[in-house]
Amino acid sequence: RALAAQLPEGCVTYGRKAMSAEVQQDGTTRVQFQEGPPATCDLLVAADGPRSAFRQHFGSSAMRFAGYFAWRGKVPMDELPDRTQAALKEAYPDFGNCLYFVHRPEGGQHAVLYGLGNGLVNWLLYENRPQPLAGPGQTVAVAPMHELEQLKSTARSRWGEGFGGVIEATPEPFVNDIYDLQDPLPSFANRSMAILGDAAHAITPHMAKGSNLALHDALTLAAAAAGAADVPSMLQAYSEARTQECARCLLLSRHLGRVRSGLHPGCKSSPKDGVSFEALVRSSGMCARTLPTGELFLPVWDFLRSGLPESERGFFLRSEGTELPRTLKQKADNIGDRSGTSMRIPPGAEPVQITCVNHISRETADVERLRRFYSTVLGLKALRRPDFGFGGAWLEIQPGISLHIIELDPDKPTAEGRHPVQDADLTDAGRLPERFIRRSHHVALTVPDIGAAKATLEAHGVRYAENTVPGTSCVQLFFHDPDGNGVEIGNFDAVL
Repeated sequence: RALAAQLPEGCVTYGRKAMSAEVQQDGTTRVQFQEGPPATCDLLVAADGPRSAFRQHFGSSAMRFAGYFAWRGKVPMDELPDRTQAALKEAYPDFGNCLYFVHRPEGGQHAVLYGLGNGLVNWLLYENRPQPLAGPGQTVAVAPMHELEQLKSTARSRWGEGFGGVIEATPEPFVNDIYDLQDPLPSFANRSMAILGDAAHAITPHMAKGSNLALHDALTLAAAAAGAADVPSMLQAYSEARTQECARCLLLSRHLGRVRSGLHPGCKSSPKDGVSFEALVRSSGMCARTLPTGELFLPVWDFLRSGLPESERGFFLRSEGTELPRTLKQKADNIGDRSGTSMRIPPGAEPVQITCVNHISRETADVERLRRFYSTVLGLKALRRPDFGFGGAWLEIQPGISLHIIELDPDKPTAEGRHPVQDADLTDAGRLPERFIRRSHHVALTVPDIGAAKATLEAHGVRYAENTVPGTSCVQLFFHDPDGNGVEIGNFDAVL
């Protein structure tokens, strides 16, 4: 309301729920409300939260239950017993000035503890559960009484006098099921409509940046409006600036939650403290860089680079392989000559962002013989495999990385009298059909944003073929390197 007060009188109307929208032939958008007459506008910005009624216009993505919920509550500091206040300040000396992520020493649970201002203590305690507690279309529920009693009766023994005392003293804890978008939206713009905030990128809370993402959306949209000649070009600039970063944040937050909860396939256990959490993040192969890029933010990163000692940087600024964003020229200089390949890299073209290795494939004329070898000699365990229409088997090398045994394609061409053709024989890289890469020896890599990966490959002049894993939203891109070696990249993490 404070921001609305800065606008001319009559610009803002309260108490009307927008239900649907339709772009008209003249390019305007007609909005229908639950009550009252419709409205026609030149630009619609949908900011109606995680269960947005307008997301369908932007490549609709369903909400995904994360596999856990959070106990939530708040209590005034002055209503806590003296011993609890003293223990809280001793265990969390910077309380009130920061947000604490807390792990149970025994593992299996994690929590968040911070001050809301005005003396209020706020907390969340995460607990794994295969199904949500709230009803359809709902996120918050009243806690079952027996579970609430167990939570309070075990709080001090599990979390200590400080945090445990806070839980015990909270009058009405409630349950919050954790959701995010199943797949990142490919675009935040559609003709005369834009989407922002949780409506565009409903995210799990593990990066504590949902609100900041929405503010960044608004800042970017305002900057695009200031420099655009018309609405379509404004929305295109806004969408191009925001979709990749938001997708990266959405998937990273998803994985951080799974690591903290012991659910990530790359983790064999849940973390017991901050040190083990950071180790698990690194060992799971996740890319932790989610820093916003663009000219607007370069002064921030220049300041951090020159003025913030390495020892004072948080995990995401000091993680191995993480670099503060640089100017486009610096990035282009870092790409270099790529000597050793015949491919010319366009100036300023950035590399595809890779999260981790997903699988390695081996083709064979005898699937069962190869499966038996890797199972009995190397001890690899069988994994469920979708029906691709040809023979094969999947085996687990380690959590998150698998071996795909693929039946030899009988129609694959020969080279120089040898059968089958080998990758090294494919001198005209990228010219053979996608099926001959998919069913041959190749390495598969996970990317956080399949749309951005496509754009990057195109910027580098790399031809690729596309396929979708049956029954999933996982998209695969296949191509050859300059020596004819098969490469596959995909948004494999989208199906976790």
